[in-house]
Amino acid sequence: MRIQIGKSRSPDCAIAAREAGQEALRGADVPAFALVLCTDQYDAVALAAAVREELGNIPWAGCSAAGVFAGTELLLQGLVIATFLGDDFLVGVGMGGPVSEHPRAAGRAAVAEAVRTLPPKPPGHRRALLILPDALSGNPTEVVRGAQQEAGAGIRWAGGGAGNNLRFVKTAQFTQGHAWQDQVVVIAFDAREPFGVGIQHGWSPYGPPSQITKARGATAVELDYESAFEVYRRTAVSRGDSLDASSFARFAMTHPLGIPQANGEFVIRDPLSVDPDGSVRFVAEVPDGSLVRVMEGKRTDLLDAAAGAATLARKATPGALGGAVVFDCVSRYLLLEEGVQDELARFQHALGEGVPVVGCLTLGEVGAMGGGVPQFHNKTAVVVALPG
Repeated sequence: MRIQIGKSRSPDCAIAAREAGQEALRGADVPAFALVLCTDQYDAVALAAAVREELGNIPWAGCSAAGVFAGTELLLQGLVIATFLGDDFLVGVGMGGPVSEHPRAAGRAAVAEAVRTLPPKPPGHRRALLILPDALSGNPTEVVRGAQQEAGAGIRWAGGGAGNNLRFVKTAQFTQGHAWQDQVVVIAFDAREPFGVGIQHGWSPYGPPSQITKARGATAVELDYESAFEVYRRTAVSRGDSLDASSFARFAMTHPLGIPQANGEFVIRDPLSVDPDGSVRFVAEVPDGSLVRVMEGKRTDLLDAAAGAATLARKATPGALGGAVVFDCVSRYLLLEEGVQDELARFQHALGEGVPVVGCLTLGEVGAMGGGVPQFHNKTAVVVALPG
C-alpha cells in the first residue's frame, strides 16, 4: 500500500478539487480509495460535487476540519486528497446517523455498512477502522462505543471528530460522493500487514485525584460533592495559580481534565466554560462517578508526545511505510500556535523523511490506548502508519 497526496489552497471549489485531485492522481495507477480532507470555508455540497467530478468512479470519503496538512505544510484554508494505491488491501466505507438522535446506533450502523461493503476478508488480513464522527451534533463518545460494539475485538482504531475553524456551527462528512451533516463516516481497511497506530497527548497530573459526583453528559456539575469549578479553583490555588470564572478559559487551555485508565494512561477532556452554578462544561462526555485529575502540559511535552505517537505507530508497522494519516487536536494547534510547524516536523521525522503524511486538525480524536478499547479523546495526537 502507498498513498499519494495532492493539495490546494484555492478558495474556489472547482479549482481546489482539480489542483488537489490532479496532483494526487499524477502518474499513478487507478487508486482503490481516496481520503478527502478540507477546511470549512468551502460550500461542502459544491466541493463534494467538484471532487466527485475529479475522482470519477474512485471510492472516496472524508470530512471537514479546522486545518489540513500534507507533510509539514499546514493549510488553514485548503483541500488535501490522498489516494491509496496497491493491491494488498481492501477498503469499505459506511455511514450512520443522525448522530444527534441516536449516536450509539449511528456508530454501529456505520461500522456494519463499512464491513458489509468490504470484499470477503482473506485469511491473515488485519482490520483497521477510521472513525470520523460529527463532533458537534451529538455525543461522539457514544458513537465510538457503538462502533466498538459492532466491530468486536482485534481491530486497530483511529480517527477524529469532523470539525471547522472553531466557529462551532457545522461540520461536513463526505461519502457516497456527497456531503452530509450529523453523521459518522467509517472507513474499514483489511490489509495483509497490520496498520500501526500510536496515540499520545503529553499531559501529566497537576492536581490530586477527585471524583465526579454529579455529571450531565459533557458537564461536570460536582467534583467531590462541591461545585466542579470550586475544586478546579482550589487545585489551582494549591499550586500557586489564581483562578476565577473570568480567567477559567485561559487556564483551562493548559489544564484539562484527565480520566485515569487501568494501564496508567489518562483520557483527556477539554474544558470549555463555567456555568453560573459552578458547573464546568467539557468538549466530550465526563462519566458520572469517574475519578479525574486536573492535568498540565508544557510545549515540550506536547511536541514529545507528537513524536512519541508517530514512533509507536512506526514500530507497530513491519517493514517500509506506504504513508501515514494523522489526527491532531485543534486545541494543540491553539496552544502551540506557530510551534505547530515543529509538531508536524516531529510527526514527519519519527515516521521517516520520505514517508507521505496527510492529516487534519480534529475536534476530538479516536484511539485505543495501550491496546485497550477505543475511546474518544481530546487534546491528543493519533497517528496511523500504513504498511508499504
